[in-house]
Amino acid sequence: MEHLKNALYIISYVMMVAAVLLVTVFYRQPLASVLLVFLIILPFISLASGAYGYKHISVTATAPSESINAGDEFRIRFHIRNTSPVPLLRCTLLYSYSNFYRQDNEKFSMTMAGESFASETITLGFKTSMPGMFVFDADEILISDPLHFHTFTGKVNIHITIPVMPEVIQLPDADLPKFEGEPFDDILSDNGELTRDIKQLREYRAGDRLRDIHWKATASSGELMVKEYERSVDLMYLLLPEIIKDREEGALVYYYSLGKKMISSGMGFRTAIYDPGSKVFSYMNVSDAKTLDESVYEIMRMKASEEEVYPIYMNQNPASYGVIRICQDRIILN
Repeated sequence: MEHLKNALYIISYVMMVAAVLLVTVFYRQPLASVLLVFLIILPFISLASGAYGYKHISVTATAPSESINAGDEFRIRFHIRNTSPVPLLRCTLLYSYSNFYRQDNEKFSMTMAGESFASETITLGFKTSMPGMFVFDADEILISDPLHFHTFTGKVNIHITIPVMPEVIQLPDADLPKFEGEPFDDILSDNGELTRDIKQLREYRAGDRLRDIHWKATASSGELMVKEYERSVDLMYLLLPEIIKDREEGALVYYYSLGKKMISSGMGFRTAIYDPGSKVFSYMNVSDAKTLDESVYEIMRMKASEEEVYPIYMNQNPASYGVIRICQDRIILN
């Protein structure tokens, strides 16, 4: 496309030179002869200027630094700067953008002026339609010389990702399991994992919690006795968001809504995040709104799975219990 544009400029310029040449031949005007010489030399000056100037073009971009909600509009600002004395450089930035779950190869373009020793700012607006990671990429910029005879290709490195958060829906009580575990931060083992299994009883020490006192043993021994706990990694419920291709939005909405409801009830949980590429699960402890958002970010950085996630998880963790499956349109407690 750029080569076609260049060809049109070249043809127009050649026609203009031919017209001046005819005037010079038939009318023998000295001024026309000088103009003809100038027009013949000018393309070489333009090409040399373009070859020098395109190396001094830089483009950067700034975007919202925080997450946005699905359906929100936002803007990305592009800053182009020409540090050379070459004016009238036409710069065309090639870019693509999409939701990480709906990636495509369609390229868009944006034209900017590269004036000598100047900078320019252009703003583009975008609107999200579904949750996921908004991805903006640009790695090439096309720069034409002042006469647009030739287009040089420059390199840029713009990669922007913006988390687009799912909406929070009202979940009926039936969608929530009955929680029987300890509150999230109540009992920590030496390894930092929650537990409820009693390891042994011992005498009370300064700093022990009153709720850990074993009242029956205290009554029978006459001394305050407290419970020490074993390690158990399965005390907290484990939320398993099943991000399946073409069914991502429902799972994200239900996971985020359930997470909000559990946290508002003072209940922490663990989240299993599946990477379809390596077929490996990673885990995050979620205890508040901040860690919930961080878990959503991590989920949206992974590609959607082509196959069901729950059978893969259970095959790798056959003894697991307390797993809450988050599917496209439902919550399943296993």
